[in-house]
Amino acid sequence: MPERAEPLLEVTGLAAGYGRTTVVRDVDFCVQPGTWLGLLGANGSGKSTLLRAVTGQIALQAGRVLIGGVDIAAQPERAKANFGFAVDGGDLPEALTARQYLEMVGSIRGCACDDWPCGDLIGPLGLESWMRARIGDCSLGTRMKISLAGALLGGPRLLILDESLNGLDPVVSWRARGILRELVQDGAWAVVLSTHMLETVAGNCSAVVFLEAGCVTHRWDAADLQDARMQEGGFESVVMRALSPSLN
Repeated sequence: MPERAEPLLEVTGLAAGYGRTTVVRDVDFCVQPGTWLGLLGANGSGKSTLLRAVTGQIALQAGRVLIGGVDIAAQPERAKANFGFAVDGGDLPEALTARQYLEMVGSIRGCACDDWPCGDLIGPLGLESWMRARIGDCSLGTRMKISLAGALLGGPRLLILDESLNGLDPVVSWRARGILRELVQDGAWAVVLSTHMLETVAGNCSAVVFLEAGCVTHRWDAADLQDARMQEGGFESVVMRALSPSLN
């Protein structure tokens, strides 16, 4: 029997927040290669805070995060080399052009500014006319395209995306989802995507964690999702019934 691959991400007993305020608590999940995990929750449920803690942007108040087996609190630089994070479009350096930003990310990762695991991304993401534009002059949607391209540079096996498909135009969103699906289906990569959009999760994810008021209140694995898709109303109806028992 073949050995199970090492998880790309393990989160155990995580609590995090700002100052003395705890925003997320008692969070546990594990992401294996070949998994697309949807981190689902309403606005304000703690999704972004959770991902900031997972990616080492804010300190943990409790718990542990292992990325590729590396503890992000103990060895942050080594752990951060194991994932690509699509930062919020508003956090990109506005004074740089899109090309300069990708060159900067490439220099940090030790790769070329067009070294993606899925071939060229400039055309599919519709960035051709924006490569020389200052990021500060770009729309939010264009910034998210730049951020997504940066996250994929160097082919990190774990991709962490915070609401990164929201705000994309329909064609680019469709292309981006296709690229991510191909990577996950290859079996070596994994995606963690936070979103409040049920349709994005229903059509793409192989596992779902639902966050409510900073706590994990529901989970669906691959078998649960397959069963949900077969039910009347699909996954969206299953989620609604889970959140509103009166609908059952």
